Formats: sequence, C-alpha cells, structure tokens
Amino acid sequence: MFTLLVSSKTMVPSECPFDIEKSQPVFSEQAKLIDSVLKSKSPRQLQKLMHISPKLAEATYNRIQQWGEVALTPAWYTFVGDVYKGLQIEKFTKDELEFAQEHMATLSGLYGLLRPLDLIHPYRLELGYKLSGKGFRDLYDFWGDLVAQQIAGRGPIINLSSEEYIKVVRPHVHENDIITPWFMQVKHGEPEFQAIHAKIARGAMARWISKNRIKDPLRLSEFAEDRYSYSKELSTPQSPTFTREFIPVAMQR
Repeated sequence: MFTLLVSSKTMVPSECPFDIEKSQPVFSEQAKLIDSVLKSKSPRQLQKLMHISPKLAEATYNRIQQWGEVALTPAWYTFVGDVYKGLQIEKFTKDELEFAQEHMATLSGLYGLLRPLDLIHPYRLELGYKLSGKGFRDLYDFWGDLVAQQIAGRGPIINLSSEEYIKVVRPHVHENDIITPWFMQVKHGEPEFQAIHAKIARGAMARWISKNRIKDPLRLSEFAEDRYSYSKELSTPQSPTFTREFIPVAMQR
C-alpha cells in the first residue's frame, strides 16, 4: 500500500527537527527542465498561465528566478495549506517520519513525486496549469507514465490527493488499484462534501496511517480521527467513506 498526498500552492520552508538522512527528489532533472520553461515566462505570462493577480504574478516570477539558488528544505516541512494542516508534520515522531518516507509521497507539478524528506526549493506550479514546452503540450503529457512507474509494485494506491493530481497516475494503473477515501459532513441528516474539511481530513488520515503503520487498505475503515467514523452504507471498495456531524465554526470556538 502506497499513500499519495497533494502538494500545496503555499510554501513556508522549515527544518526537520530530527537527525535523519534527507533525500533527493527522484525527478530532479525533470524539475530543472520544467523550471527552465518557467524562467522564460514574464510576470504577465505567469499571470495568464496561473490565473493569479498581477501582484502575485510578480512575486511568483521572482520566486521562479531564484529557484535553484535558495535553501533546500524537506518537502513535508515546506508545504503548508489545508492538507498539511491536517497532517501536522510538527507532531510526527522520527519513527513515524521514517515510515512515511518509505510508504508515502506527495504528487507535484514541478517535481512529479516527492517523498517527505526530499529536499526542495519552494515553487508554485499546479499540475493543471496549461504549461507547454519543447516536446510536451501540458504537464500531464510531460510526466506521462513516469510517476506511475516510480510507484509500481507498491500495492494499492491510497489517493489522498485530488482529482487534478491523481490524473497523472490514473491512466497508467488499473482502476481497482486506486482507493480514494471520501470525507463528508452531515448536515440536517444529509452527508455533504465540503472541500476544505475534506482536505484537512486527508492530511489527518495520512498522519493516522503513519502513526499506526497501516499497510493493509482494509484497515482504513478503522480511521476515527477528528470525529470521523466509517460509513459502511456510503462506502464502496474503491471509495471508503467517512462522515461526521457538521458543527458550525461559531460553535467550535
């Protein structure tokens, strides 16, 4: 069983607190090729490509120009956002981090696949951006089956990423090899999907998998963090579903 998370647009580099060997991204050379294409883009071109504001485009341009020069930090200690809010990397023990390094990774538009301790430069590049270059029409075309090949033979894939990102793997593996947990909020007796809560829950499940050394996908039904419980009624083998009663933000304070 191999678990996949999704990268975040926001990155705030920090250091790993453990004396543990760091790793190099498997696709470092491919990342350099993509970076060379990004470096050729003006702030205005980046604004159009990434659908961002002029101010953010200028900041992104500057970050791209500095990529390869700024300090390297471990991937899971660089990403921030809802998924990583749920992951809570700061609570990982050294043993849990070593398990994650072996059995988990993050899908990335720039790096393809990142293990937790892979050293990276901060970047901004969604897989869905229509970036093209010599020999590729978009990032899915660029990565082809490289990412899928890298995780081949690792057992069922636990998809805690997003549809935008798992699309880089999905065409190259059997559909039954991908298991996508769903997290629902129950309001007035009806389950609803709410993206922000689902993202946080995906991170929480990744933390739980690592903490409990889960290697059998059948054990996912045991997940009961953050008030979630397994719903047999809503689940299928490829989509185990977890629900919890919705509590308005005002009542959570």
